[in-house]
Amino acid sequence: MKFKEIEKLANERKETEIKLREQLNKKHKMLIDVGYGKDQAYRMLVGDVLDWRTLRRWHEGDTMRPFIIDKLKALVEEERKNEENK
Repeated sequence: MKFKEIEKLANERKETEIKLREQLNKKHKMLIDVGYGKDQAYRMLVGDVLDWRTLRRWHEGDTMRPFIIDKLKALVEEERKNEENK
C-alpha cells in the first residue's frame, strides 16, 4: 500500500470512530434518562453487530483492534438517512 492510501484509510477510520462515539453518547444518555440500566442500554444499541460488552468497553475508552472498529462501523447512522426521515 502507498502512504496516501494508508493515510486515507486511517483518516476514514478516525472519522467513523468520532461519529460513532458522538451518536453513541447521545443515544446511551437518552436511554439512561428514560430509565434503562447502563448495560441494558448497551444491549439495545448494539443489536446483532457484536457483543454488547465489546461496545461498552470501547465506549468506556478501551483500545480496540481494527477488526472490532470495522464491525462498529455498522452502528454509525448516516446523516443523510436521518435528514431524509425528517
